[in-house]
Amino acid sequence: MKVNPLLMDVARGEWLMSLDGISAYAGIAHKLLSGESVELDTQPKAIMNIIDDNGNKVEPNKDGLVQAPKGSVAIVDMIGPVMKYGDWCTYGADEIVRALYQADRNPNIIGTVLNQDGPGGAVNAIGPFIDFGKNKTKRVIGLADQSASLHFWVLNAICDHKMADNNISALFGSVGIVANYADNRKYLESLGYVFHEIYPDESKHKNEAFRLAMEGKYDMIKTEHLSPIALHFQDGVRKGSPNLIEEVGVLTGKTFGADLALKYGMIDSIGSMDKAINMLHITSESNHYK
Repeated sequence: MKVNPLLMDVARGEWLMSLDGISAYAGIAHKLLSGESVELDTQPKAIMNIIDDNGNKVEPNKDGLVQAPKGSVAIVDMIGPVMKYGDWCTYGADEIVRALYQADRNPNIIGTVLNQDGPGGAVNAIGPFIDFGKNKTKRVIGLADQSASLHFWVLNAICDHKMADNNISALFGSVGIVANYADNRKYLESLGYVFHEIYPDESKHKNEAFRLAMEGKYDMIKTEHLSPIALHFQDGVRKGSPNLIEEVGVLTGKTFGADLALKYGMIDSIGSMDKAINMLHITSESNHYK
């Protein structure tokens, strides 16, 4: 049986996602898990665009290939909720990171703008970004409208400079994790289903945290599963934001507009796509004359 990566991620239940993101996509997730037909947009045509040193987008040649001229900048999109694996409706962390590596390894590209607008995503999507942050060789400017939860962790894990693309709608933060499980047992029992879970004495701790959570006892799942991830998230933000002011809510789940995010050291500037691209060119020229 072929395993659908999107369904696998949806079923895990642990999310680095803001509440608005969960609310917006919960209905779709329920339909997917229930096997209902869901109309979803296909992936956008390109996850990465190349801008030449004159500020023009590089178009594909007659063979459909995009060849970056010397001095180009790559723009890699991270838009919408992100799962670890790409599927028919969204690019996954695997594909976004692959694009980031392609830009980093291309000798004609001087740096990358990571273009973000999203509420977060699956917990297991953060790993590939952290690895890229450790291995990258060129500057990455993070430009964001909404950068919440997973997106904000990524911003801190890989970006040398974090920039809001405006001070009106841009939002940052939601540093935290949430577990979300749907318990449909009562409904299924009303249809005649009877549930049996049988564990041998040698497996008394198997699924224990989850079983207790389904009984409304959340202490173990918080202590053993959620808190460790939340602490890693906080540590990642501290490392990526050395000027961070740990005001109330900065590391415990609140979301801030661009002005406050700048004040608290969550971002480095407020700008635009043009400013982000120009910053990469200025840095590249400065390095050239060193």
